[in-house]
Amino acid sequence: MKNFIAFSFFLLMISCGKKEVKKEAVVQENATVPPYDTIAVDSFSNGAVSVDIARKIKMSSLAYQDSLKEVRKKMEAEKLIQKEKDEQGKATKKAEEDVKKAEALKLKKEKEKSNPEISTPDKATKP
Repeated sequence: MKNFIAFSFFLLMISCGKKEVKKEAVVQENATVPPYDTIAVDSFSNGAVSVDIARKIKMSSLAYQDSLKEVRKKMEAEKLIQKEKDEQGKATKKAEEDVKKAEALKLKKEKEKSNPEISTPDKATKP
């Protein structure tokens, strides 16, 4: 039993001893830019790219650029149509106003013809 206690005490001393391990820090003297892309890849799927890069790729594609051109053309066509409608609306309003003015003038002339004013002499003469 004494041997067992002595042996365990000896193992305890060896295992609890301070061991200073020299740690060597690896310092890279020549920091260069790697020739490959270092952007993190999604670990859940093979070849997945980040959302920003996918958006840039989509925006630079020819089909996307063509669709933007088509949308611009449609917007310009809609603006022209709206402008023409506005001009037609203004023209019809102006024509209606002209017709109303002409009718008002006709009514005024007709009233003047039907009710001629009797002129009174300025100076009355005594008999």
